[in-house]
Amino acid sequence: MVKYLVSVLLLSTSILAHAIDYYISQSSGNDNNNGLSSLSPFQSLTRVNSLSLSAGDSVLFKSGERWEGMLWPKGSGTSNAPITVSVYGSGTKPIIDGDGYQASILLFNDEHYVISGLELTNQASHSSNGVTKKLGGFGNCENSWGSGRDARFGIKVVASNRSLEQFTFSDLAIHNIFPTPDNPEGVGTSCTMQGHNTILKNQGYGIKIESQSNASANNFFTISDIVMDNITVSQTGHYGVWIKPRGGSATALYKHDNITVRNSLFLNTGGAGFVPTRASNVLVENNTFDGTGASLDPRMYGRGSGTWPFDSDNVVIQNNVLMNAKGSLDSYGVHIDYNNTNVLVQYNFSYNNEGGFAQILGANVNSGYRYNISVADGSRVKGVNGATADGRIINVSSYCNNGEGCPSTGSFIYNNTIYVPSSISPKITFQRVSGEIQFYNNLIYVQQGGSPIQTFLSNQGVQYDIGNNLFYPQSVFNLDQRLTNNALYTDPKLQQPGADWASRYKLLSGSSAKNAGAVIAGSFDALNYGQNNGGVDFFGYAVSDSLPPHVGAYNANEMLAAYSETIEVPILTFPLSSLLAGILMTIAARHKKDYQS
Repeated sequence: MVKYLVSVLLLSTSILAHAIDYYISQSSGNDNNNGLSSLSPFQSLTRVNSLSLSAGDSVLFKSGERWEGMLWPKGSGTSNAPITVSVYGSGTKPIIDGDGYQASILLFNDEHYVISGLELTNQASHSSNGVTKKLGGFGNCENSWGSGRDARFGIKVVASNRSLEQFTFSDLAIHNIFPTPDNPEGVGTSCTMQGHNTILKNQGYGIKIESQSNASANNFFTISDIVMDNITVSQTGHYGVWIKPRGGSATALYKHDNITVRNSLFLNTGGAGFVPTRASNVLVENNTFDGTGASLDPRMYGRGSGTWPFDSDNVVIQNNVLMNAKGSLDSYGVHIDYNNTNVLVQYNFSYNNEGGFAQILGANVNSGYRYNISVADGSRVKGVNGATADGRIINVSSYCNNGEGCPSTGSFIYNNTIYVPSSISPKITFQRVSGEIQFYNNLIYVQQGGSPIQTFLSNQGVQYDIGNNLFYPQSVFNLDQRLTNNALYTDPKLQQPGADWASRYKLLSGSSAKNAGAVIAGSFDALNYGQNNGGVDFFGYAVSDSLPPHVGAYNANEMLAAYSETIEVPILTFPLSSLLAGILMTIAARHKKDYQS
């Protein structure tokens, strides 16, 4: 064993000893230089793209400078010696402007990369003097032969001939990612690869992780071990980050695995901020999603929840701020799409999302929401501004892309605190064939003076387990009889109802919500690790696994003072000026600080 460890150490030392740092400067570089120091840097992306990189090598761009075109590094690192693409010098981030090529950075069938410290943008025309911009060697139908006409990316990772692993993206600013199709309403395609969809004008993505499997040849590829940390993605045609296997439904058993998105900001993306599709072991934490589904630019999709998983397993979405989602459909803070197993949405602050707070679609297993705080979610009104659905506090559906619907098993919504201002009237709906639903210990506080809160619980194909929820004041709810089981209707004495940050939704002394909940069995959701009542509340306080919990997201007994000033929750609208966008980012930072205090 000792000899083995010594051999591994010597091998790692040997790799690092032969690793090369390449320097690139637009202002002082020359492609005839050797590129081996900051005194003799290369100049162009073309020169970098010609390199054959090896384990441990680094490609370093000079801070404060700008390049146009597609960076396509060649070669793979190893788990112990990844290839690094980063920055040297002090100052602002170096900029790589994709200039209408398909991506600002392309990683194509190579792996073990660390990319950090860069600014990426890509919205210029896909053609120059009538000639499409593309690099040779990246040609297949699924990628429009390398053109950025129909789809555009800040970073694109592609696995088309093998599975790939280990990618770390950190300290990146990715913005203004838009394609330039000839037909602004969408373009046709002659591509016939399985799983290919017609490409529309909004197909711009900050980061896309894409496998291209071929079921007919029994070739299935995945991309695993991905970390995105401290990135900012803004102004994209569609999603901020998309994990996407291509190759049709046959890829369902081959999940992209071990994916983390943390400490990041998704601001004014045209679609959702982060979408994991056919992924497993996904962690989404400590992020801010602000303005997803934006329509500030006509090239934007204009609809999107902050984040949503599809056909994925073991997903934890926690400690995020999700605010100002827009769109005619969906557009929740978090929604759980269909065909997922073990999705846990907890400890999030959901604020002013047009669609609503919580949505669970069909064919899910052991998935749901607990210990979240929702404020002013669900303002959408069907028929207004093209909306096809009303805003909803809760929406549980059987939708699974077939006409019959698909019931879910083990859906849960418990110990959430929800505040509804009088200016909106979102609904609570449990739709037909939704399957099993546990709905306990939720605190719903409605400001008086608005329209009644309507509730609809289908009698067809739903197995309800409901109890110990608090509805205040009772007079503003039209409650289905099943929601009244062990319900409370007294003032829960929130510290500052109507405040626009999470820390004001704790319970004061003497609250009727204290110790009024039902014990939630730890076996109900698979990610609970056998702990009754979830173990920890929104604020990090331990929750007894044997005693009745409080109702709502707060489960401690601090000595708290009520705030005499009640802050009306502003219903923010888009488009936003750049000044207001800055204010929102400041608010988001404050919310994030709330989580940590």
